[in-house]
Amino acid sequence: MADLVRPDINTKFHVDYDWFANRGRDIRVLIQEQLCAQCRSGFENNPDTQSIDWIDPSTGEVTIVDGLTYRLRECCSRREDYITQSTPLAAAIFRVLVADGDTPMSAAEISERIGKSDPKTMLRILLGNEMRSHYGVRPILG
Repeated sequence: MADLVRPDINTKFHVDYDWFANRGRDIRVLIQEQLCAQCRSGFENNPDTQSIDWIDPSTGEVTIVDGLTYRLRECCSRREDYITQSTPLAAAIFRVLVADGDTPMSAAEISERIGKSDPKTMLRILLGNEMRSHYGVRPILG
């Protein structure tokens, strides 16, 4: 019988892009909702975006990202008002994961990055229905 793995505050989580595709949902809609007002207005009349080569500043790795994701990473996530005390916790988690190139992060790391909530509360949010069914956030187990 296989061992069951129970996520803890050190379990890594990520946005499961395939989850969106398998359900016929466009993650770009959700990403556009996370943009700052200035970037969002730039995409309102032009929802189609080009793919952009994005270079990870710490590794030098080049990945192709959608223009929405690029704007979120290079503009919105750098603003002081990107994540505030009034930002819903689930949205803040999603914003952090997308802005970091969907690098898997633990509840402890996300809690530290956001500056809200303790790791145990963050884990409860990460394992909650909203993170799974709206934001497509999943634990990496095994």
